[in-house]
Amino acid sequence: MSSNQLLRLDERANGVKKLFSENTERMLKLAPRHGTDPNRLLSIAFTSIAYDAKLVACTPQSIIGGVFESLKLGLMLGGPSQEAWLIPFGTEATLVIGFQGYRNILDRGRGVIDVHPRTVYAGDDFDVSFGTPRDRITHRPYWLTGRPKGSLVAVYAMANLRGGGQQIEVMPKAEVDAHRDRSRAKNSGPWVNDYDAMALKTVIRKIAKYLPKSNELLSRALDLDDKADRGVPQDFEIAGFSVPQDGPRKPALDALAEHVAGAIDITPEESKALDAEIATRDNQ
Repeated sequence: MSSNQLLRLDERANGVKKLFSENTERMLKLAPRHGTDPNRLLSIAFTSIAYDAKLVACTPQSIIGGVFESLKLGLMLGGPSQEAWLIPFGTEATLVIGFQGYRNILDRGRGVIDVHPRTVYAGDDFDVSFGTPRDRITHRPYWLTGRPKGSLVAVYAMANLRGGGQQIEVMPKAEVDAHRDRSRAKNSGPWVNDYDAMALKTVIRKIAKYLPKSNELLSRALDLDDKADRGVPQDFEIAGFSVPQDGPRKPALDALAEHVAGAIDITPEESKALDAEIATRDNQ
C-alpha cells in the first residue's frame, strides 16, 4: 500500500477514527462480555465503516450507536461472518442483523441447544410433514441427488430446545420475498448482495418468535431488526458518549486506534506519520 493510498484512506476514515478513539473506553466499560474479544469487534467495525464512503457520511450519533448496539449484542459488525451490518439510509446508519448473528445469540441463550437454518434448491429432494405426532423434514441436497442446483425454492430452520422437543419453521421463497418487499432495505445492502443469507435470517426471525423468550439479547435484536425494516428510529443508547457536532478536531488516539491502524495494514511508523500529518492540518 503506497503512502498516497494511506493518506487517501486516512482522509476518509479520520473522523470515524476520532469517534472511535474518544468513545472506546466507555463502550468497553459498558458492554457485556460474550466470550468474544470486544477490542477485536471494535477493530473490525472500524475497518468496515472506514472503507464505506456512504457510512462515513452518516451522522456520528447513528454510527457510534450502531457500533455500541452490536457490541452489546456480542456481534461482529462487518467482516466475513455476516453477523451484522451498518446500512446507510440517507445520513443515518441503521443496524441490520444477519442470520449468523441470530444463530450466535440463540446459541448463547438458555432456551435453545442449537438452531440450524437451511436453504432448499430446485435440485434438492425435500419433504415436510406437519400435524403429525412429530413434525418431520426430509432433505437431500442437490449435490447428493446429482441434479443441477437450480434456484432457491424455500428455507427452513430447526431448533432443538433445552427442555426437550424441536421447533420447525419452513418458508417458501414467495413468503421470503413478501417479507423482503415490506423492508425499506429491499433494494440495497444484503438483500441485493446476499439474498440467500437474508432468506435464512428471515426464517430464523420467524422461528425465534416461538422460542423461549428468556434471552433478552434475542428480544433486543428482534426489536432493532423490526425497526430497521419499518424505517423507524432504532433508539440507540448513546447517552454519555462523545459525539462531535461539527468541524475536525485534533485526534486523541488511544491503544485501540493504534490497534485499528494495524487492522488496515498500516505499520506503527506509518500510523505515527499519518497522525502527525493530521495534527498539522488540524492546527492550520
